[in-house]
Amino acid sequence: MPHPRHRFDRFLDLLTATAAERDDIVGLAAMGSTADRSRVDEWSDHDFALVTVPGAEDGYRHDLSWLPAAESIAASVVEHHGGVKAIYDDGHVLEFGVTDLAGLEGWAGNAVDVLVDKGGLGEAIDRMLSRPLPSGPRDDRAEATLVLTQVLIGMGRYRRGEVLSAGESIRSEAVEHLLRVLGNRLPGDTARLDTLDPRRRFELVHPALGARIAEALSGDLESGAQELLRVTEEQLAPGWDEFPHRGLAAVRARLGWG
Repeated sequence: MPHPRHRFDRFLDLLTATAAERDDIVGLAAMGSTADRSRVDEWSDHDFALVTVPGAEDGYRHDLSWLPAAESIAASVVEHHGGVKAIYDDGHVLEFGVTDLAGLEGWAGNAVDVLVDKGGLGEAIDRMLSRPLPSGPRDDRAEATLVLTQVLIGMGRYRRGEVLSAGESIRSEAVEHLLRVLGNRLPGDTARLDTLDPRRRFELVHPALGARIAEALSGDLESGAQELLRVTEEQLAPGWDEFPHRGLAAVRARLGWG
């Protein structure tokens, strides 16, 4: 069986050739992990941006015959924001967006590798990368406070009987804010972390802490929420004058976690 990197690169070569030969395609850029192929393994998908002339976008979203081995696509969907996901018969996954140059500038991105540029793509990507992140400027105190609010809101819903919504608030939203502030403040190889999704590669930078948080999330919701607050306090409070001690005490008191 071919090495995963060989198969990955072969698909990208075919995709690049298609983009280069079609007149209504302006450019092609690998995005996210696809832009850093040193991390490719058997589970890696292809994440890319296809840039077309204005008006051609929908054709490339809904008719996937231009993709390599299109006859082997088992399922595909165009999401509400125009992004496309496709699954091949062998489980290979594509995640891509189709836009024109002006639309690309409004995207959020971090790692990008330009594969085809017939004019203007490099400049549009530079403007895209210079935009502020969707999460806004770094604000560690706000992130820590949002951990507290989402735990409190989630536990209120849990005790009301809204278990599904409670899980989203605690296991997803509270954890996202916690990982973001931990990634910002703890020492480590933070360049490996994803600026758009703080969950990506957190365990590779902070393995013991990542395992602890994952273990907390695997149990019952209330115990997990309490553990998230313990992690928040233990990892962030020492030596940080802006840590929201009063807010933490209020949450614990309201939930009876004294």
